[in-house]
Amino acid sequence: MNEIQLSDLSLGRHIAQGSQGRIIELADHPGTVAKLYRTRELGLVDGRALAELVRIRGLVESEGLQVDHFAAWPHTVVLDGLRTAGFLMQRVHEPFLAGFGPATALAELGLLVDTGDVRSPGIYERVLLMRALAAVMDALHRQGLVLGDLSPRNIAWSVSPVPRVMLLDCDGIRPAGEDGVLPPADTRGWEDPTNLGMPPTADSDRFKLALTIARVLTGDRNAAPALRPDLTFAGQAGILVGPLTRLMDQAAGPPGLRPTASQWATVLDARSPWAGAAPPVPPAMPSRGPSPSGEILRPFRRPR
Repeated sequence: MNEIQLSDLSLGRHIAQGSQGRIIELADHPGTVAKLYRTRELGLVDGRALAELVRIRGLVESEGLQVDHFAAWPHTVVLDGLRTAGFLMQRVHEPFLAGFGPATALAELGLLVDTGDVRSPGIYERVLLMRALAAVMDALHRQGLVLGDLSPRNIAWSVSPVPRVMLLDCDGIRPAGEDGVLPPADTRGWEDPTNLGMPPTADSDRFKLALTIARVLTGDRNAAPALRPDLTFAGQAGILVGPLTRLMDQAAGPPGLRPTASQWATVLDARSPWAGAAPPVPPAMPSRGPSPSGEILRPFRRPR
């Protein structure tokens, strides 16, 4: 297993902090950062669950791309003696950064809903960004994993060179029905109302994906499947209104009947229906079952 002692790390400056921990650059490896848990979280950390995320990172791929292309996935466990203190992951660089005057920060999903000083992508780019997110979530679900806290702060995005996403806070990912690294979290206003206070499931992921698609495509922070979001796009995008509205109505239904991430990715594949010049798009989704390497993707379950 990949692990390293905290005392062996050459820690540099703090570059971010959140409710669970601090992100610190490594002075001797500028492409790598450490997430070190706060003291109050240390007693809650499941080191075994984190070690399993590190172990399976090579099995996670989306549309032929390895995990580093779309997720800041833990690759090394950081130990403080025998206690799990955090993990190492790749540093998220350009093009997933946005400019705010002289400063830059991660281009988080919230910028697509609450637009400010950052240039707002058009509807074509937004559709393809949501398709990229749906494809990544489908890849997780095919491995028996759930994302859990899908929120405006744990997804970064870029439209260069193609619309794509980067998962952040990947220590929140867990096998469905099993414990994660930390107790599950839900961002207020982005919860599945039928799953409040319960562990995340693929079905709660599906609801949150529909919620995200509604808010990103409309720019309305309060949009939700049950509120019939206004998807009446102008111009060529109008061809998607019918299929998207039908899926959104389905997502507003009871658990177990919500559209899968694969269904969303299929409908959001805007290459065929839109005429005229188009920006480059991600590669086509592979058929379900075998991965591009020919390996059969079986649901991941942690050995007991």
